[in-house]
Amino acid sequence: ISGTVAPHRGYILLHTHRPPPEYPAKFKSPLFRELTRRTMKWGALVNFSWSPDQAVHPDYSGMGEHFTDGLEMYRATAFSILGHRLDVPEVSMANIDAVEQNLRLHVEAVESKYALISRDTQLHLYVCTHAQRDCRCGDTGGEVAHALRQEVQKREMSAKQVLVGEVGHVGQHKFAANLLVFPYGDWLGTLQEFDVSTVLDEILEKHQSHTTVSLNAPPIGGIHWRGRMGLDKEMQKAMM
Repeated sequence: ISGTVAPHRGYILLHTHRPPPEYPAKFKSPLFRELTRRTMKWGALVNFSWSPDQAVHPDYSGMGEHFTDGLEMYRATAFSILGHRLDVPEVSMANIDAVEQNLRLHVEAVESKYALISRDTQLHLYVCTHAQRDCRCGDTGGEVAHALRQEVQKREMSAKQVLVGEVGHVGQHKFAANLLVFPYGDWLGTLQEFDVSTVLDEILEKHQSHTTVSLNAPPIGGIHWRGRMGLDKEMQKAMM
């Protein structure tokens, strides 16, 4: 399944109060649509995310369901191919110009596509559990997300070490369960509950033995590897 990740240079997550199984099938958020329109021009993807360990905006708990309220506000996290994370305390229509500029600078701060850069010390693992978009993501994705939390807890690791979260639709339901691994930007697919322990072991081994991020690093997850942020589809296929 390698070569199935759309080329992108950054990944931006808008934090929600409710988990993806409660998301609508299609996002109607004007802010989400506007941010997506802008970031697509310079190669970043936008999604909604949730985790019990993820900060949310205290003054807004919706997802843009009411088109005229103009009150959408989210905390956000952005990941770059350098392995860096940018936390944004507020994204709204009122500050979207400034936020976009900061996000773009974060994503485009790349000197070399094969640079070895010190990466974020915290692991972020996001499973697609967008049930209303496809039941496979809700069922299998939900099982994998639950198993991941159990495995992290079993290893007595805190959320400051490994944050397990859930996201909306990432593309290709047939590869459920899909897992995004940051700061490395790897995408894994066709995961089952019984795969979680082995895959997590591999991710943790890489994270503990490497303090840098490189686009040409060996894939993780074996046959489950779909691709990596920063690589086009042909480059992803060549990695396998």
